[in-house]
Amino acid sequence: MPQCRRSLRLAVFAAGVALLGAASAPAGEPPPSSNVVEFVTQAQGSGGVVRCGLFRQEGWLKNPVQPAVAKIHGGRALCVFRGISPGTYGLSAFHDENNNGKLDTNFLGMPVEDYCASNNARGTFGPPSFGDAKFQYGGGTKRLEARLK
Repeated sequence: MPQCRRSLRLAVFAAGVALLGAASAPAGEPPPSSNVVEFVTQAQGSGGVVRCGLFRQEGWLKNPVQPAVAKIHGGRALCVFRGISPGTYGLSAFHDENNNGKLDTNFLGMPVEDYCASNNARGTFGPPSFGDAKFQYGGGTKRLEARLK
């Protein structure tokens, strides 16, 4: 019986903490759990997966705020990023055809798997710049699309 009371006290405490967190959110702002960024990519093949990353400028293409992996259905993949704070971000994705967890390149270092970035940004002699891929996110749900090439 004491174990049941302890479990009940823990459940009541957890519920109280959750209510405090909800009550402390500023008025007019959606709760962080409802802040969602969706990145729809159009892929040419259906094998493997699409690996995506949501980045801030200082971590562009190296240190994502949040990674995501999506299966391809009907030539499209949807990467979903949840709990995102408002700010300036860039998205990047690649079609990991062999599902080895990395963007494969040739002996010159050029990608052999399709990739893309938000705003369909492309680099001339290298990866796309954050400046070309950036977008403003104000909260709620935002959906962006790009074509893997």
